[in-house]
Amino acid sequence: MAINVARIGSGWVDKTEARRVLSRLERIAEGGRKRAVKATPDILAAAGIAVVEVPPAVEGELNHV
Repeated sequence: MAINVARIGSGWVDKTEARRVLSRLERIAEGGRKRAVKATPDILAAAGIAVVEVPPAVEGELNHV
């Protein structure tokens, strides 16, 4: 890893390789890979997505809208 950092700092690395190494360094600095968080109604509402909770239908009862 130290060799890659030195190579990037010297400017002798092509852009694709530099991006790959920098991306890896950023992941390490942030504590690894980020996991997806399950969306809750509060998170969806904060993103501007409307959440409508519909109560379960009673067995034998059909309500058509």
